[in-house]
Amino acid sequence: MDILFYVLTAAFANVLGGLVIFLKKNWSRRGLNGLMALSAGILFTIAIIDLIPEALEMHESSAVYIVIGFGLIFLFQHFLAPHFHFGEEIHKHSHSKSSTLGALLGMLIHTFFDGLSIVASFKIDERIGFVVLIGVLLHKIPDGLTISSIIFTSLGSKKKAIGSAFLLAISTLVGAIVALSLTQFFTVNNSLLSITLSLTAGIFLYIATADLLPVVSATEDRPIILFFFMGIILYFLLHWILKQIAPVVH
Repeated sequence: MDILFYVLTAAFANVLGGLVIFLKKNWSRRGLNGLMALSAGILFTIAIIDLIPEALEMHESSAVYIVIGFGLIFLFQHFLAPHFHFGEEIHKHSHSKSSTLGALLGMLIHTFFDGLSIVASFKIDERIGFVVLIGVLLHKIPDGLTISSIIFTSLGSKKKAIGSAFLLAISTLVGAIVALSLTQFFTVNNSLLSITLSLTAGIFLYIATADLLPVVSATEDRPIILFFFMGIILYFLLHWILKQIAPVVH
């Protein structure tokens, strides 16, 4: 029951992040570009500082799965969603569904593995479980903010934006349920965790560097570009806050 509570908390954090989109009634194009830059900074930093070192520490072959995660999203967007040109979607709304599909799929895969990772880590060792839980909570709110920002920018609908954050929450719960079912049949080990973290890192790196940053660079708006660094600072701020409340969670 405790594990399910932690998973529900993580899922709620996704929705909380998505609600950030409602802080302003009307978003200007410049404001949306700022959200893209902020999201790019958060995802890039999570991948480099949080996910990759953790995965490599668990298993030396994790780098291969980072490349696989990056490559899978690249192939999906260019072969299964051939009309994906995120930069164009910022200025016009044609092909809006295909433009957001790749990013949404990547985030859904990631949040599915979030739920799976929380359950699997607690099944291995409670101490590892809390470490993974804090790591997941660290990026859950930014995840919700990121996907809601991307979808709102492309589709112009706040309802669809918050709906995407709810989808991330549901995906987290599904991952946890799958993990709970699988642990009835075999013992989970660190290899599974390292693979999930590595795939997530690859997906995050692609979304940040191939989807979001090109849009930010194209604006040639220096103040907006600085929001990328604000995203990095926000990561460390959230990390510090969660470090402070970790003893309470424990």
